[in-house]
Amino acid sequence: MLLALVSIDTGSALSQPKAPAGSAAAPRAMPAAAATAPNAAPAAIAGSATPSGEDDDEAGGSGSGSALVAPTDPKQRVVWLSEKLTAAMTSRPLLTAKAKIGIQIVDLDTGTPLFAKNDDAGMSLASNAKLLTSVAALGTLGGGFHWRTALFIADKSLDETTGVVKGDLWVRGKGDPTLSANDFRAMATELAAKGVRKIEGKLVIDDSYFDGDVEAPHFAEQPKERAAFRAPVASFGVARSSFLVNVIGQPGGGAKVWIEPDAGEHIKIKKAEVTSISEGRTRIKVDVKPVKDTLEIQVTGQIKFADGHWWAKRRVDDPKRFAAEVLRKALAERGITFTKKGIDSAPVPLNARQMVTHDSAPLSSVIREMNKASDNYFAETVLKTLGAETRATPAPASWADGHAAVQAFLGKLGLVPGTYRADNGSGLFNATEVSAKQLVAVLRGANADYRIGPDLLASLPVGGMDGTLARRLANSPAKGRVRAKTGTLEKVVTLAGYVGVDGRHTLAFAILVNDIPTGQKAPARAMADDMLDVIVAYLEAAQQPPSK
Repeated sequence: MLLALVSIDTGSALSQPKAPAGSAAAPRAMPAAAATAPNAAPAAIAGSATPSGEDDDEAGGSGSGSALVAPTDPKQRVVWLSEKLTAAMTSRPLLTAKAKIGIQIVDLDTGTPLFAKNDDAGMSLASNAKLLTSVAALGTLGGGFHWRTALFIADKSLDETTGVVKGDLWVRGKGDPTLSANDFRAMATELAAKGVRKIEGKLVIDDSYFDGDVEAPHFAEQPKERAAFRAPVASFGVARSSFLVNVIGQPGGGAKVWIEPDAGEHIKIKKAEVTSISEGRTRIKVDVKPVKDTLEIQVTGQIKFADGHWWAKRRVDDPKRFAAEVLRKALAERGITFTKKGIDSAPVPLNARQMVTHDSAPLSSVIREMNKASDNYFAETVLKTLGAETRATPAPASWADGHAAVQAFLGKLGLVPGTYRADNGSGLFNATEVSAKQLVAVLRGANADYRIGPDLLASLPVGGMDGTLARRLANSPAKGRVRAKTGTLEKVVTLAGYVGVDGRHTLAFAILVNDIPTGQKAPARAMADDMLDVIVAYLEAAQQPPSK
């Protein structure tokens, strides 16, 4: 921890950078890794890691919110639906003049398409790609699938009198995307409870579940981007392969600066020149410089004392090393030390003794968090796990293995390989080319399968209530009646999911907008929101008896 009382050039200090093209940023909430940080606030944190206006999501476009009344006559109602949806587009000529729009709306009861526009055109899905990943994972692995992380020692290597292990400590990572520093502390506590006090060897990582390519497809397109939304994926990782830089203003002009989780010498603060001010704006800049096996962090700027806690989240480059150092720290806190400092990689011996295991939450819970928050790290880990669990022959899973597993399952829902493109699991960057018709086919297939549908539905943000739709549709008739996945890239806005006003009649929809002209992102969201209001009015009218 460093304290700083140094003045700086505030003109060059910046708050968080705008997300790049293709970003799918984290929700406006304190990340799980920062739950123990003092004064943590879930929203409106000065300099928070969520770039304003580039969220996947909540920003802008809540539609008109005006009451709509559809005809009760079924034939007239379908005509009315088409007219109103078309009007939502034509009323925005600056958007529709250049944007590419693909829409399909289907009645799930009858399978009848109620409205379509360019629904065969391949489109970028942005984070709606997570729907493909979610459905394939739930359909292939099942909602009860768990990831297991385990600690091993050589058989008969523990001296139960002295607590000394004559040999190495192995950790087998199986891709758990939810592992936290607190999980490591719990594992360390359990290992200590079994009498282990000293390892006369090294910490050895068995990371053979995945191959060594930690960058998801397309993630390397912005190699200098340090934001956590493109964190690397490995068999053994922690804290979503990212760390928090925390700053708290102090009376008298100083500031506390620290990093969590603590990875020892692997991530070091080399400069902390932050002053606490009573007037003005919080402006803090975080620079990350890789130096050999270390990340050197420089934190400069000013924090308004009244703002309390500022944080920024940054990705690591070597997720295995990062996780190993955090685990080593957790073991040390419980009095377990190593005689050798190095970290090795090797498979766990066949005759090794399993000492501690940690199981993740079930896949259904992970999918829920992934879609509510539009978490790229979860999505890419799920994709590679699909590859690991479906490989015909045992070997470390590749991104291609995950891609093949998704294609195999979606083929059962009618998506023929070669007719669409989904290169990664999150939709980040230019990774997808899928039509509105194909996306709705996935939603229909999930809805028809009771092993998938309930978990998928529960994972989707609810309009005006939670997730990336928490501040969208809040004053709309569609509030609480839409469960949908959002998606945002530099020139892309997408929304797809389900609409219902009762438990009997549900529609599936996909509204995909690509090639959005400058300044038309909010109108694109507003257009989609107006369409949802129209759909809700259509469904409400269907509940009424036809007028005579």
